[in-house]
Amino acid sequence: MLRLRCTSRELVNMASLSGQVERQPVCRKEDCSPFDIGTVYKGIASFSDAEKFRFIESVWKPDLLFEFPASKETSGKQRKFRQEWLVKYPWLVYSKYLDGAFCLPCVCFGMECGRNGAKLDKLFRSPLTFWTTACSRMESHASGKSEIHKFSVMAMQNFLSEMRRQTTPIDQQLNRLIQAQIDENREKMKSIVKTVIFCGQNNIPLRGKRDDNPDDRNLQGNFQALLEFRIDSGDLKLKEHLENAPRNATYRSKTIQNEIIETVGNYISSKIIAEVKQSRMFSVMADEAADVSNKENLSLVLRYVDSSKNIREEFVGFYLCGEETTGNAIKELIINTVRDLGLTMDNCRGQSYDGAGNMAGRYVGASTLIQNQFPKAIYVHCMNHRLNLCVADTCSLSMVQNMMGTVRKLSEFFSNSPKRQHHLVDKIKELLPNSNHRFLIDVCRTRWIARIDGLDRIVELLVPVLSTLEDVQLNKDKNGVVRAGTWNPKSRDDARSLLNAVTFGFIVTLVIVKYILNLTRPATVKLQSEEMDILKAEQEITTLQNALKDMQTNIEGHHHRLFDEAVQLSQKVGLEPSRPRIVQRQIFRSNCPASNPEAYYRINLTQVFLDHCLQQLQSRFPQGAYVCFKGFSVIPSVLLKTPSTWKAQIQEFCHHYARDLPNVVGLPAELELWQRIWTEKKEKAEDIPEKIANTLKSVGPVSFPNIFTILKILATIPVTSCSCERSISCLRYLKNYLRATMGEERLNGLALMHAHRDIPLDLDEIINLFASLHPRRMRMANILCSDSRDD
Repeated sequence: MLRLRCTSRELVNMASLSGQVERQPVCRKEDCSPFDIGTVYKGIASFSDAEKFRFIESVWKPDLLFEFPASKETSGKQRKFRQEWLVKYPWLVYSKYLDGAFCLPCVCFGMECGRNGAKLDKLFRSPLTFWTTACSRMESHASGKSEIHKFSVMAMQNFLSEMRRQTTPIDQQLNRLIQAQIDENREKMKSIVKTVIFCGQNNIPLRGKRDDNPDDRNLQGNFQALLEFRIDSGDLKLKEHLENAPRNATYRSKTIQNEIIETVGNYISSKIIAEVKQSRMFSVMADEAADVSNKENLSLVLRYVDSSKNIREEFVGFYLCGEETTGNAIKELIINTVRDLGLTMDNCRGQSYDGAGNMAGRYVGASTLIQNQFPKAIYVHCMNHRLNLCVADTCSLSMVQNMMGTVRKLSEFFSNSPKRQHHLVDKIKELLPNSNHRFLIDVCRTRWIARIDGLDRIVELLVPVLSTLEDVQLNKDKNGVVRAGTWNPKSRDDARSLLNAVTFGFIVTLVIVKYILNLTRPATVKLQSEEMDILKAEQEITTLQNALKDMQTNIEGHHHRLFDEAVQLSQKVGLEPSRPRIVQRQIFRSNCPASNPEAYYRINLTQVFLDHCLQQLQSRFPQGAYVCFKGFSVIPSVLLKTPSTWKAQIQEFCHHYARDLPNVVGLPAELELWQRIWTEKKEKAEDIPEKIANTLKSVGPVSFPNIFTILKILATIPVTSCSCERSISCLRYLKNYLRATMGEERLNGLALMHAHRDIPLDLDEIINLFASLHPRRMRMANILCSDSRDD
């Protein structure tokens, strides 16, 4: 190393910067040549770059023949500095003036780190002079747990390289150094954030019994275990971080988990809201549900048209309803939530809820109160709920209700006992070897398709089901041998009751109701699609009504075919056609006289069931109930069917939405050109769109701005609130009895991650957001750099 001798004047100036030295020197100051760190360490912060460079280059280091002074310490033994320490720790320097050791990088650059260096007093702010514990002190200092030491080592390396080349100013060096440290910290943070996202997207609980001590494997949760798994899989950055980071800065506590979950949730929500703002117009869909902690949650979904002209329905969160669930309380919650999301209800063009009184009430329902304040936010009663109500009311007939109750008891009889279920599976394999089904389905009132599937399944498996019931009643084992104690008395009594309930009337009712409910399956499935619009939904309902009317018109032929099917199924299980006894006065069941069983069930079941179903459909689905229906004339298929009246209907629609149109004056010209285009395409036998979703794809917002806006309004108006029902299923998975105390922020963050797994997550943006929302000791953003990630 180049050794420069300092003049006596320079030594005096440097010593004056350092202030009074508390330890008695072991040598005279005049002997400290060229630069002894003990004489100047307190004043280095005021050195210029040139003086600091000169000092680092010329700092005094003892040669191999230097005799270190010994001192008597508390143990009573003589201790002294050891030469091999200088070899083991390149950053270590010795002051013979103070008989102490210093960390040269920390002394020169530690103050620029901006961290609290109180824990690094020795070797940094004061010399290390107690040699008994010197080895452990130096090892701890060099272990990497000190952010100050790591920063100082890199700072001195960059400082020396730049000063020797004389190229880059010191402020740029420090900025580059800080950025390098930030990049390293961000890499560590990415592993932690990825683990949280993995748990959230796959609905994996993060916490264990107690996460306060992550080193205890008996108490650690999935999050801690997954971090260990990442380390075992080769994540060296995370391994180095967890081994060397201070115990209060490992970034895996429950507090950090909550903050990361909240940050990711805010990131996903911001992406959705940005798309909604770009679309401008949106609709609100909401539904209420109580969680496992008996708190009422409102699920909120927004419907809009994105930049790719796709109709989207996106879940944005669960919100606690509080103590009141009145229409006014729900209305205030929806309006405040939309405002907190950065949107305005002035751009809301539709609402869709179920038929509960507090949501759909004519006078004090949330939908009415919102529409009174925002007239363009028209309310659409969820069409799937309405169709389900039609079916539920129709199934309230006594014969149908008894049949549904028996089917439900049959499914419960087998699902509540693994032994019975296993016996049923054996019977199905024996009697119906080609069947792909092994279980019965409950005819649930809320799961609409399950009700239809449950009836289909019981018809298919009726023979093995009744055979199993007979085995249970007679105490037979799987080999058909009667053995005492094979089945307990309660199972035998229940089997006997169910066998008595399966009569010919049950089978006829089952076959007829199954067929009619299967007619509602296409509408039930299609109405749950996001691309479904009101006009197409009305067409599906009309198709269903026409099918039921045709069946009603030719009721004798349809009933005869279904009755024959019921007779064939009854013969398989050993039952003969029969009818209930007719009495003079009957109030609990149908009692219309008939000449034979077929006529009896046609009059008392099929005809009544059809009439009731059609009546419910007509009352719950009135024609032209919404002001927006006139706007559907812009759809090419509708336009070509009514070429003389469609323009007047569009003009009336646009009168209600005049402020939404970008160019009202040019509307007549657009309509004329629009009609001409689709008339020519029809003459050329080209495909004509029949739905809003298809029409949106075929129109440009620049060439037809008014028509494109009309289509966006019509596409934004919701048809059903099925997306809310799906999100409530997510609530059941997330907030179960093991996680009943979960807060609203954590619940929403996990729900958004689980519900929007298709949204790509940019880890750099998430870490930027985390650094801005939750500033921490670990630096993750460079506020000194003009082109940093935060800008």
